[in-house]
Amino acid sequence: MGSNDDLNPQKPDLTSHKPIVKTFHDDIGVLNQLQKLASAGVPKTALHVFAHDAESTDEVVGTGGTLKGLGERVAERYNERGDELRNRFQRYGFDSDEIETFESDLDNGAILLVIDDPDLRADYKGNRRTP
Repeated sequence: MGSNDDLNPQKPDLTSHKPIVKTFHDDIGVLNQLQKLASAGVPKTALHVFAHDAESTDEVVGTGGTLKGLGERVAERYNERGDELRNRFQRYGFDSDEIETFESDLDNGAILLVIDDPDLRADYKGNRRTP
């Protein structure tokens, strides 16, 4: 699969300072989204990828496989669990219910893409606002 990978986007509250979180169930979907974001001018410093299951962790957080060039497209890749993961999402401004959902998604093999770009939060269509 690869085309409808954005299965569970969290619609942002435009008044919120929280990043956008997109959920994927395969690595190709993450790569496609990262390419779209790069084309839209989103800086890699605004992009963070999370994965838990062994295969996704190797692909997303590790050095091999399909996503070997991922490090050039994102600021950080994480495979944290438990308190470390909760603390990281709390720093993004998510509440405990949201964090629980993210943890559950990760435990079930999802890959999360966190997009921490104020321009995209202001204009969720993916078009960067011009000053």
